[in-house]
Amino acid sequence: MKGIYLHIPFCRKKCGYCDFPSTDRWEEALLKAYIDAILRDMEASLPPWKDYTLYVGGGTPSILPPNLLERLLSALKELLHHPLEFTFEANPESLTREKLELMVQAGVTRLSLGVQSFNDRLLTVLGRIHTGKEALRKAAMAREYMDNLNLDLIFGIPGQGLQDLEKDLETALALEPAHVSAYSLTLEGTTPLVHQAAQGNLTMPPEEEWLQMFHLIPEILSSGGLVRYEISNFARPGRECLHNLIYWENGEYLGVGASAVSHLGGKRLFRGKDPRTYIQKISQGISPVVEKEDLPPRRKVLETAMVGLRTTQGVDPAAIEEKWGAEGGKLKAILEDLETQGLLERNRNRWRIPERLLPVANEVMVKVLEFKKPCIPVSKEVRQNAHRSIGKNYRRVH
Repeated sequence: MKGIYLHIPFCRKKCGYCDFPSTDRWEEALLKAYIDAILRDMEASLPPWKDYTLYVGGGTPSILPPNLLERLLSALKELLHHPLEFTFEANPESLTREKLELMVQAGVTRLSLGVQSFNDRLLTVLGRIHTGKEALRKAAMAREYMDNLNLDLIFGIPGQGLQDLEKDLETALALEPAHVSAYSLTLEGTTPLVHQAAQGNLTMPPEEEWLQMFHLIPEILSSGGLVRYEISNFARPGRECLHNLIYWENGEYLGVGASAVSHLGGKRLFRGKDPRTYIQKISQGISPVVEKEDLPPRRKVLETAMVGLRTTQGVDPAAIEEKWGAEGGKLKAILEDLETQGLLERNRNRWRIPERLLPVANEVMVKVLEFKKPCIPVSKEVRQNAHRSIGKNYRRVH
Protein backbone atom coordinates (compact mmCIF):
# COMPACT_ATOMS: atom_id res chain seq x y z
CA MET A 1 0.00 0.00 0.00
CA LYS A 2 1.24 3.49 -0.93
CA GLY A 3 0.20 6.98 0.13
CA ILE A 4 -0.49 10.30 -1.60
CA TYR A 5 -0.38 13.50 0.45
CA LEU A 6 -1.51 16.97 -0.69
CA HIS A 7 -0.40 19.92 1.38
CA ILE A 8 -2.62 23.02 1.65
CA PRO A 9 -0.36 25.43 3.59
CA PHE A 10 -2.90 28.18 4.32
CA CYS A 11 -4.63 29.05 7.60
CA ARG A 12 -6.98 31.79 8.69
CA LYS A 13 -4.68 32.44 11.64
CA LYS A 14 -1.42 30.76 12.60
CA CYS A 15 -1.79 29.04 15.99
CA GLY A 16 0.54 30.03 18.79
CA TYR A 17 2.17 26.59 19.01
CA CYS A 18 2.38 25.73 15.31
CA ASP A 19 5.84 25.20 13.82
CA PHE A 20 4.61 23.44 10.68
CA PRO A 21 4.94 24.88 7.16
CA SER A 22 1.84 27.05 6.82
CA THR A 23 0.96 30.71 6.44
CA ASP A 24 -1.93 33.06 7.25
CA ARG A 25 -0.80 35.56 4.59
CA TRP A 26 -2.85 34.86 1.49
CA GLU A 27 -5.64 36.07 -0.73
CA GLU A 28 -8.17 34.13 -2.80
CA ALA A 29 -6.21 34.67 -6.03
CA LEU A 30 -3.25 32.92 -4.40
CA LEU A 31 -5.45 30.01 -3.32
CA LYS A 32 -6.72 29.59 -6.87
CA ALA A 33 -3.23 29.66 -8.38
CA TYR A 34 -2.05 27.18 -5.76
CA ILE A 35 -4.87 24.70 -6.46
CA ASP A 36 -4.07 24.91 -10.17
CA ALA A 37 -0.40 24.24 -9.38
CA ILE A 38 -0.87 21.21 -7.14
CA LEU A 39 -3.21 19.61 -9.66
CA ARG A 40 -0.64 20.06 -12.42
CA ASP A 41 2.06 18.73 -10.09
CA MET A 42 -0.10 15.75 -9.18
CA GLU A 43 -0.83 14.89 -12.79
CA ALA A 44 2.87 15.05 -13.69
CA SER A 45 4.14 13.16 -10.63
CA LEU A 46 1.56 10.43 -10.02
CA PRO A 47 3.14 6.95 -9.97
CA PRO A 48 1.22 4.02 -11.56
CA TRP A 49 -0.09 2.76 -8.22
CA LYS A 50 -3.19 0.63 -7.78
CA ASP A 51 -3.63 0.49 -4.00
CA TYR A 52 -3.07 3.80 -2.24
CA THR A 53 -4.48 6.18 0.33
CA LEU A 54 -5.10 9.89 -0.17
CA TYR A 55 -4.67 12.54 2.53
CA VAL A 56 -5.33 16.27 2.11
CA GLY A 57 -3.70 18.10 5.02
CA GLY A 58 -2.35 21.47 6.02
CA GLY A 59 -2.46 24.12 7.09
CA THR A 60 -6.22 24.17 6.93
CA PRO A 61 -7.64 22.53 3.77
CA SER A 62 -11.20 23.44 4.80
CA ILE A 63 -10.25 27.11 4.38
CA LEU A 64 -10.83 26.72 0.64
CA PRO A 65 -14.01 28.47 -0.51
CA PRO A 66 -16.67 26.13 -1.96
CA ASN A 67 -15.80 26.85 -5.60
CA LEU A 68 -12.11 26.02 -5.13
CA LEU A 69 -12.88 23.06 -2.90
CA GLU A 70 -15.20 21.67 -5.57
CA ARG A 71 -12.53 22.20 -8.24
CA LEU A 72 -9.91 20.39 -6.16
CA LEU A 73 -12.13 17.49 -5.17
CA SER A 74 -13.56 17.03 -8.67
CA ALA A 75 -10.08 16.95 -10.19
CA LEU A 76 -8.86 14.47 -7.58
CA LYS A 77 -11.87 12.23 -8.25
CA GLU A 78 -10.98 12.29 -11.93
CA LEU A 79 -7.25 11.62 -11.39
CA LEU A 80 -7.47 9.11 -8.54
CA HIS A 81 -9.99 6.32 -8.75
CA HIS A 82 -11.24 4.85 -5.49
CA PRO A 83 -8.38 5.33 -2.99
CA LEU A 84 -8.45 2.82 -0.14
CA GLU A 85 -8.95 5.72 2.26
CA PHE A 86 -9.49 9.43 1.55
CA THR A 87 -8.85 11.72 4.52
CA PHE A 88 -9.53 15.45 4.55
CA GLU A 89 -8.40 17.77 7.36
CA ALA A 90 -10.65 20.57 8.62
CA ASN A 91 -10.90 23.14 11.39
CA PRO A 92 -14.19 24.05 13.10
CA GLU A 93 -14.19 27.73 12.06
CA SER A 94 -14.10 26.94 8.32
CA LEU A 95 -16.19 23.76 8.12
CA THR A 96 -19.71 24.10 6.66
CA ARG A 97 -22.47 21.78 5.54
CA GLU A 98 -21.88 22.82 1.94
CA LYS A 99 -18.24 21.78 2.18
CA LEU A 100 -19.11 18.49 3.87
CA GLU A 101 -21.59 17.71 1.09
CA LEU A 102 -18.90 18.40 -1.52
CA MET A 103 -16.53 16.05 0.31
CA VAL A 104 -19.05 13.23 0.45
CA GLN A 105 -19.90 13.64 -3.23
CA ALA A 106 -16.19 13.48 -4.12
CA GLY A 107 -15.61 10.26 -2.18
CA VAL A 108 -13.93 11.55 1.00
CA THR A 109 -14.22 8.67 3.46
CA ARG A 110 -12.55 10.12 6.55
CA LEU A 111 -12.57 13.58 8.15
CA SER A 112 -9.95 14.75 10.63
CA LEU A 113 -11.19 17.72 12.67
CA GLY A 114 -8.72 19.92 14.55
CA VAL A 115 -10.66 20.48 17.77
CA GLN A 116 -7.63 20.50 20.16
CA SER A 117 -9.92 21.32 23.12
CA PHE A 118 -13.53 22.14 23.95
CA ASN A 119 -12.37 24.56 26.68
CA ASP A 120 -12.42 28.24 25.68
CA ARG A 121 -9.71 29.17 28.17
CA LEU A 122 -7.31 26.55 26.79
CA LEU A 123 -8.18 27.38 23.18
CA THR A 124 -7.16 30.98 23.90
CA VAL A 125 -3.79 29.81 25.26
CA LEU A 126 -3.22 27.80 22.09
CA GLY A 127 -4.19 30.72 19.86
CA ARG A 128 -7.11 28.88 18.26
CA ILE A 129 -9.86 31.03 16.74
CA HIS A 130 -12.83 28.75 17.31
CA THR A 131 -14.75 28.39 20.56
CA GLY A 132 -15.50 25.23 22.47
CA LYS A 133 -19.20 25.45 21.55
CA GLU A 134 -18.32 25.87 17.87
CA ALA A 135 -15.99 22.87 18.02
CA LEU A 136 -18.74 20.76 19.59
CA ARG A 137 -21.33 21.92 17.05
CA LYS A 138 -19.09 21.38 14.02
CA ALA A 139 -17.94 17.97 15.25
CA ALA A 140 -21.57 16.88 15.70
CA MET A 141 -22.36 18.20 12.21
CA ALA A 142 -19.38 16.36 10.71
CA ARG A 143 -20.54 13.17 12.41
CA GLU A 144 -23.81 13.40 10.47
CA TYR A 145 -21.85 13.11 7.21
CA MET A 146 -18.86 10.98 8.21
CA ASP A 147 -18.95 7.82 10.30
CA ASN A 148 -15.16 7.73 10.09
CA LEU A 149 -14.41 10.88 12.07
CA ASN A 150 -11.13 11.70 13.80
CA LEU A 151 -10.89 14.35 16.49
CA ASP A 152 -7.53 15.95 17.22
CA LEU A 153 -6.91 16.88 20.86
CA ILE A 154 -3.92 18.46 22.62
CA PHE A 155 -2.90 17.87 26.24
CA GLY A 156 -0.20 19.32 28.45
CA ILE A 157 -1.48 22.85 27.80
CA PRO A 158 -0.41 25.55 30.29
CA GLY A 159 -3.21 25.94 32.81
CA GLN A 160 -4.79 22.59 31.93
CA GLY A 161 -5.66 20.33 34.84
CA LEU A 162 -6.60 16.66 34.94
CA GLN A 163 -10.29 17.55 35.22
CA ASP A 164 -10.03 19.76 32.12
CA LEU A 165 -8.51 16.93 30.11
CA GLU A 166 -11.02 14.42 31.45
CA LYS A 167 -13.89 16.67 30.36
CA ASP A 168 -12.38 17.13 26.87
CA LEU A 169 -12.00 13.36 26.46
CA GLU A 170 -15.53 12.61 27.65
CA THR A 171 -16.95 15.32 25.38
CA ALA A 172 -15.06 13.80 22.46
CA LEU A 173 -16.32 10.29 23.26
CA ALA A 174 -19.91 11.51 23.38
CA LEU A 175 -19.57 12.43 19.69
CA GLU A 176 -18.81 8.76 18.90
CA PRO A 177 -15.70 9.35 16.77
CA ALA A 178 -14.02 6.41 15.07
CA HIS A 179 -10.59 7.79 15.95
CA VAL A 180 -8.98 10.23 18.37
CA SER A 181 -5.47 11.68 18.12
CA ALA A 182 -4.19 13.07 21.42
CA TYR A 183 -0.90 14.94 21.10
CA SER A 184 1.23 16.45 23.81
CA LEU A 185 1.86 20.17 23.37
CA THR A 186 5.50 20.78 22.49
CA LEU A 187 7.20 24.16 22.27
CA GLU A 188 9.25 24.32 19.07
CA GLY A 189 10.93 26.78 16.76
CA THR A 190 10.18 30.48 17.11
CA THR A 191 6.46 30.21 17.79
CA PRO A 192 4.62 32.73 20.00
CA LEU A 193 4.32 30.16 22.80
CA VAL A 194 8.10 29.67 22.76
CA HIS A 195 8.57 33.44 23.23
CA GLN A 196 5.99 33.54 26.02
CA ALA A 197 7.74 30.71 27.83
CA ALA A 198 11.15 32.39 27.40
CA GLN A 199 9.74 35.58 28.93
CA GLY A 200 8.33 33.68 31.89
CA ASN A 201 4.73 34.32 30.86
CA LEU A 202 3.93 30.67 30.23
CA THR A 203 4.39 27.67 32.50
CA MET A 204 4.12 24.13 31.18
CA PRO A 205 2.50 21.51 33.46
CA PRO A 206 4.89 19.80 35.91
CA GLU A 207 6.26 16.44 34.74
CA GLU A 208 4.27 14.48 37.32
CA GLU A 209 1.01 16.10 36.21
CA TRP A 210 1.89 15.58 32.53
CA LEU A 211 2.44 11.86 33.22
CA GLN A 212 -0.96 11.64 34.91
CA MET A 213 -2.51 13.18 31.81
CA PHE A 214 -0.63 10.79 29.53
CA HIS A 215 -1.98 7.78 31.41
CA LEU A 216 -5.49 9.22 31.77
CA ILE A 217 -5.99 9.37 27.98
CA PRO A 218 -6.01 5.61 27.22
CA GLU A 219 -7.94 4.91 30.40
CA ILE A 220 -10.86 7.12 29.34
CA LEU A 221 -10.74 6.44 25.60
CA SER A 222 -10.66 2.66 26.10
CA SER A 223 -13.90 2.95 28.08
CA GLY A 224 -15.45 4.24 24.85
CA GLY A 225 -14.04 1.47 22.68
CA LEU A 226 -11.03 3.39 21.34
CA VAL A 227 -7.80 1.39 21.57
CA ARG A 228 -4.27 2.78 21.36
CA TYR A 229 -2.45 1.52 18.26
CA GLU A 230 0.23 4.23 18.17
CA ILE A 231 1.59 6.42 20.94
CA SER A 232 -0.76 9.33 20.24
CA ASN A 233 -3.52 7.60 18.25
CA PHE A 234 -6.58 5.63 19.33
CA ALA A 235 -9.17 3.94 17.14
CA ARG A 236 -12.12 1.63 17.14
CA PRO A 237 -11.07 -1.79 15.79
CA GLY A 238 -10.70 -1.57 12.02
CA ARG A 239 -10.68 2.25 11.97
CA GLU A 240 -6.94 2.83 12.31
CA CYS A 241 -5.71 5.51 9.89
CA LEU A 242 -4.33 3.57 6.91
CA HIS A 243 -2.47 6.59 5.58
CA ASN A 244 -0.55 7.21 8.79
CA LEU A 245 0.28 3.49 9.04
CA ILE A 246 2.23 3.93 5.80
CA TYR A 247 4.44 6.51 7.54
CA TRP A 248 4.88 4.31 10.59
CA GLU A 249 5.91 1.42 8.35
CA ASN A 250 8.28 3.73 6.43
CA GLY A 251 6.42 2.92 3.22
CA GLU A 252 6.38 4.82 -0.05
CA TYR A 253 4.41 8.03 -0.43
CA LEU A 254 4.13 10.93 -2.84
CA GLY A 255 3.93 14.41 -1.34
CA VAL A 256 2.47 17.17 -3.51
CA GLY A 257 2.43 20.88 -2.70
CA ALA A 258 4.75 23.45 -1.14
CA SER A 259 6.99 21.89 1.56
CA ALA A 260 5.69 18.38 0.81
CA VAL A 261 8.09 15.45 1.17
CA SER A 262 8.04 12.22 -0.84
CA HIS A 263 9.60 8.82 -0.11
CA LEU A 264 9.93 7.00 -3.41
CA GLY A 265 12.29 4.25 -4.55
CA GLY A 266 14.56 4.61 -1.54
CA LYS A 267 14.93 8.37 -2.06
CA ARG A 268 13.48 11.29 -0.15
CA LEU A 269 12.36 14.23 -2.29
CA PHE A 270 11.77 17.71 -0.89
CA ARG A 271 9.56 20.30 -2.56
CA GLY A 272 10.28 23.98 -1.87
CA LYS A 273 8.53 25.60 1.09
CA ASP A 274 7.34 28.92 -0.35
CA PRO A 275 3.88 28.61 -1.99
CA ARG A 276 4.49 31.47 -4.44
CA THR A 277 7.81 30.05 -5.62
CA TYR A 278 6.17 26.64 -5.91
CA ILE A 279 3.41 28.08 -8.11
CA GLN A 280 5.93 29.91 -10.27
CA LYS A 281 8.01 26.78 -10.87
CA ILE A 282 4.99 24.69 -11.80
CA SER A 283 3.73 27.39 -14.21
CA GLN A 284 7.16 27.46 -15.90
CA GLY A 285 7.36 23.68 -16.18
CA ILE A 286 10.22 23.49 -13.66
CA SER A 287 10.35 20.65 -11.15
CA PRO A 288 9.29 21.84 -7.67
CA VAL A 289 11.72 19.35 -6.07
CA VAL A 290 14.56 21.37 -4.53
CA GLU A 291 16.49 18.55 -2.84
CA LYS A 292 16.92 14.80 -3.16
CA GLU A 293 18.34 12.50 -0.51
CA ASP A 294 19.54 8.96 -1.20
CA LEU A 295 18.93 6.78 1.82
CA PRO A 296 21.67 4.18 2.42
CA PRO A 297 20.40 0.69 3.35
CA ARG A 298 21.34 0.99 7.02
CA ARG A 299 19.54 4.32 7.29
CA LYS A 300 16.39 2.79 5.75
CA VAL A 301 16.48 -0.09 8.21
CA LEU A 302 17.02 2.01 11.34
CA GLU A 303 14.46 4.64 10.36
CA THR A 304 11.92 1.89 9.66
CA ALA A 305 12.58 0.45 13.11
CA MET A 306 12.43 3.86 14.75
CA VAL A 307 9.02 4.86 13.37
CA GLY A 308 7.65 1.32 13.76
CA LEU A 309 8.37 1.47 17.47
CA ARG A 310 5.75 4.22 17.76
CA THR A 311 3.09 1.56 17.21
CA THR A 312 1.86 -0.85 19.85
CA GLN A 313 2.46 -3.69 17.39
CA GLY A 314 6.16 -2.90 17.30
CA VAL A 315 8.66 -4.03 14.66
CA ASP A 316 9.47 -7.38 13.07
CA PRO A 317 13.17 -7.45 12.05
CA ALA A 318 12.58 -10.37 9.66
CA ALA A 319 9.95 -8.38 7.75
CA ILE A 320 12.30 -5.38 7.62
CA GLU A 321 15.09 -7.59 6.29
CA GLU A 322 12.77 -8.93 3.60
CA LYS A 323 11.90 -5.36 2.59
CA TRP A 324 15.29 -3.63 2.83
CA GLY A 325 17.79 -6.43 2.31
CA ALA A 326 20.89 -7.63 4.15
CA GLU A 327 21.21 -4.63 6.48
CA GLY A 328 17.90 -5.64 7.99
CA GLY A 329 19.50 -8.84 9.23
CA LYS A 330 21.59 -6.84 11.70
CA LEU A 331 18.56 -5.17 13.25
CA LYS A 332 17.59 -8.14 15.41
CA ALA A 333 20.84 -7.88 17.39
CA ILE A 334 20.19 -4.18 18.00
CA LEU A 335 16.67 -4.86 19.25
CA GLU A 336 17.85 -7.73 21.46
CA ASP A 337 20.50 -5.49 23.02
CA LEU A 338 17.93 -2.76 23.75
CA GLU A 339 15.69 -5.46 25.25
CA THR A 340 18.54 -6.47 27.55
CA GLN A 341 18.79 -2.83 28.64
CA GLY A 342 15.08 -2.88 29.50
CA LEU A 343 14.19 -0.38 26.77
CA LEU A 344 12.22 -2.83 24.62
CA GLU A 345 10.08 -5.91 25.21
CA ARG A 346 9.55 -8.90 22.93
CA ASN A 347 6.22 -10.31 21.84
CA ARG A 348 6.99 -13.40 19.72
CA ASN A 349 8.82 -12.14 16.64
CA ARG A 350 8.24 -8.44 17.35
CA TRP A 351 9.86 -5.88 19.62
CA ARG A 352 8.02 -2.91 21.04
CA ILE A 353 8.42 -0.18 23.63
CA PRO A 354 6.97 -1.26 27.00
CA GLU A 355 3.91 0.68 28.08
CA ARG A 356 5.77 2.11 31.08
CA LEU A 357 8.29 3.73 28.70
CA LEU A 358 5.81 5.17 26.19
CA PRO A 359 6.06 8.64 27.78
CA VAL A 360 9.76 8.69 26.79
CA ALA A 361 9.34 6.77 23.52
CA ASN A 362 11.19 9.37 21.45
CA GLU A 363 14.32 8.89 23.55
CA VAL A 364 14.09 5.12 23.03
CA MET A 365 13.76 5.61 19.28
CA VAL A 366 16.86 7.79 19.21
CA LYS A 367 18.71 4.92 20.90
CA VAL A 368 17.90 2.83 17.82
CA LEU A 369 19.30 5.49 15.50
CA GLU A 370 22.45 5.99 17.56
CA PHE A 371 23.11 2.33 18.33
CA LYS A 372 26.72 1.11 18.38
CA LYS A 373 28.83 3.91 17.01
CA PRO A 374 30.29 4.43 14.55
CA CYS A 375 26.81 4.36 13.09
CA ILE A 376 25.10 5.84 10.08
CA PRO A 377 25.34 9.60 9.64
CA VAL A 378 22.26 11.08 11.28
CA SER A 379 21.36 14.57 10.14
CA LYS A 380 20.58 17.30 12.65
CA GLU A 381 17.01 17.44 11.34
CA VAL A 382 16.43 13.71 11.82
CA ARG A 383 17.93 13.82 15.31
CA GLN A 384 15.77 16.78 16.36
CA ASN A 385 12.62 15.42 14.80
CA ALA A 386 13.10 12.02 16.38
CA HIS A 387 12.28 13.75 19.64
CA ARG A 388 9.01 15.12 18.30
CA SER A 389 5.60 13.58 18.55
CA ILE A 390 5.49 12.75 14.87
CA GLY A 391 2.08 11.07 14.77
CA LYS A 392 -0.06 12.43 11.96
CA ASN A 393 2.75 14.83 11.03
CA TYR A 394 5.40 12.21 10.20
CA ARG A 395 4.89 13.24 6.59
CA ARG A 396 6.72 16.48 7.51
CA VAL A 397 9.40 15.10 9.81
CA HIS A 398 12.26 15.14 7.34
